[in-house]
Order: sequence, then structure tokens, then C-alpha cells
Amino acid sequence: MSKVTNASYAVLIACVLAHFMNHVYHGILSPFLPVITDELSLSYTEAGIVTSAAIVTMTMAHLGVGYLSDKGWGDIFIPASILLSAAIVLFASLATTFLFLVMCMALLGMGASGYHPSAFPALTVKFPRRSRAKATGMQAAGGLVGMALIPLLGVVLLDILGGWRESMFALGAAGIFVFVPTALLMRYARKEDGFVEATVPIREGPEGWTRDFKLALGVMGLRGIPFRCTTLLMPLYLVASYGYEPLWAGSLTTLMLVAGLVGQAVSAPLSDRTGRRVPYIVISTAVVAPSLLLLNFALDPVFLILVLITIGFFFFFGVPATTAYLTEVTPAESKGLAFGILFSFGAIPGALSPAIFGIIGDSFGLPASILFLVLMAFFASLIATLMKDNEDYEPKIPVAATLISE
Repeated sequence: MSKVTNASYAVLIACVLAHFMNHVYHGILSPFLPVITDELSLSYTEAGIVTSAAIVTMTMAHLGVGYLSDKGWGDIFIPASILLSAAIVLFASLATTFLFLVMCMALLGMGASGYHPSAFPALTVKFPRRSRAKATGMQAAGGLVGMALIPLLGVVLLDILGGWRESMFALGAAGIFVFVPTALLMRYARKEDGFVEATVPIREGPEGWTRDFKLALGVMGLRGIPFRCTTLLMPLYLVASYGYEPLWAGSLTTLMLVAGLVGQAVSAPLSDRTGRRVPYIVISTAVVAPSLLLLNFALDPVFLILVLITIGFFFFFGVPATTAYLTEVTPAESKGLAFGILFSFGAIPGALSPAIFGIIGDSFGLPASILFLVLMAFFASLIATLMKDNEDYEPKIPVAATLISE
């Protein structure tokens, strides 16, 4: 892709909307988990299993979705992930038992699995490298806004509607409305690109499966562990460890994630301007690791807020560079499959981490669970130092494509 077009912006907006709803639904149990835990008498392990269920099935489905995305299904999967997820959330609002809820969350993961392996190849095609981190950062910001909004929105709905089931039903209905513009935007992009995109493949990336791709796969797996646990379980952790009410715990979680939005906004243009990705990835987890450790020291409210802001800012400081880096080290001919691998095998540790966090918490206490997250963040930063920025992977555009685009 040599320039940004109207179709590029249409796909980007569709991805922002889809990623927003994707993360709203990923974290939909987060604000309600303290209430659900009490109502259904769940242990930390069971709470972790419920939280992990959607992520586990989503990662299992990503490989197949990535393969089908290479076959041309990606444009359908992006809006479909919203519609399917919304329908399953509506069904989950009827849950009355632990088993029912786990089954619904498992189905939710299947419904949401169409997004990630489809969105990144689509953005790679639509945006040149000089604007890649900004584009992938914007779609990541869409997910982060959804992630940041759901802890606070959930407890507000809980207060207004009087129950977590009613609140989930309202959020499921909202997804159906968001599906419509997303589908229309993807349809417009296909129509706008027309003959050129259908007949002229634009290739970017290395010729095969490189060492950097394998290292990125490992870093993604390790980063995913503290990422999933802090974003999905922070309200429950703050209620259990600091004794806060759900509304205050949800508000603090939202504050942490809003700080992450600022971190992304700062790092995305810097990464594109400098042409560097790896330093931002390394700094991100290198700062997060000791910040997480501070949570074990019974912090006063002001210091706790500062620590949560630091965690959110620096964790997401590395997101635009990470997503851009992944588009640049995935093989040119198999981007859908590569992202399927990244978001399946690479996401398995993060998918299982809430359940592991709960098991450690039940067995050794929540401070041990936090220490587990600290170690994973530290190892992610250590492995990231071995990666190299890949400035040689430029687009390979056939002469015919250049003539047609002109």
C-alpha cells in the first residue's frame, strides 16, 4: 500500500468499532465479578476460570480464523465478531449457575475470535509502514477505550438497572447497534478498492518465518499474562485486597486504563517518527514489573492511584510499537495464518492466566499472585531485548499495481 485512501480510513474506523466492542465483551464480567462471586459463592479459582473461559476458546479459534482470513474471509469476520458476541452476551444474561456462565463465556470467545487475525492483515494492506504504528495504535486505542469503559460503565449500569444480568442484557443489545455501521464501513471499503485490491496482491514482510517472529511470539505470550490479569481482575483484586466497594474499584480500574490510552497516544507517533519499535516494547514491561510489585505493600489511596496510573501508562505505552512490529515480522504470504498463530499459541498464556492467578491466590494468597505477574512482565522485557527492528521489510508492490493506482 503506497498511500492512505478513503478505503483505508473506512477499514480503520470499522476496526476501531469492532475492537471497542471486542474488549467491552472480553471484560464484561470484570465489573460484575465481585457481585457474581458473592451470589454464586465462587472461589478465586472459579472466578478465574469464568474470566478465562472466553479468552481460552478465542485463542483456540484464532488459528482457524487466521487461515480463513488468508482465503478472503477477513472482511466478513471483522463485523461478524461483533454480532456473534452481542448475541451470546444476551444469552449469558440469563445465567443462573457457574456452569451456565462458563459455557456462555466459552461461546463468547468463539464469537469474538474473528477480529484479531483479520484486522491486522487488513490494516497492513491499507496503511504504509510510515503510518503503521498510528493505524494499529488507533485500533488498539479502540479496544483500550472499551476496556477502560467497561469497569465503570458496568458498575453504573449495575446501580441504575439493579442487577448484573440486566446490565449484561443492555450491553449485548448495544453491540447489535454497533454491528450495523461496522458492516457498512467494511462493505464500502471493498467497493472503493474495487478491481485493484481484488487482482493485485501487495506483499510486505519477510519471505519466511524469522527469528524475530518467534521472539515476538514469546514476548506476546509473556506480556499477555499481566495484561489479562490486570485488566480483567483488577476490580476483584481491589475489593479483596484493599476492601474497596465495587464502584470505587471499577473507577480505579478505569483510571488505570485511561492512563494507558494516554500512553498509547504518546508512543504511537514517536514510534513511527523514529522508525523504532523494540525500545518501546522493552521499556513498557521493564517499568510495569516493579510497579506491579508495589501493589503488595498496602498502599495508601493516593500512592495506589499513582501506581495504577503508572501501570496503565507504561503497559500500553508499548502497544502501538508491538502491534506495528508484528505486522512487519509476519511472513508476506501468510499474514492471516501468522496472526492466527500469534493470537492462538501466543495468547494461550494470557488466556489461562486469570485461572492461574486465582489458583495461586487460593493456595498462597493474592500477594503471591501479584508476584507471578511481576516475574512474567520481567521475563517479557528480557526477551524483548533480543528482538531487532526490521527496517528492511518494505512493501513489494508490482509495477502493474503502481500503474493502476496512478
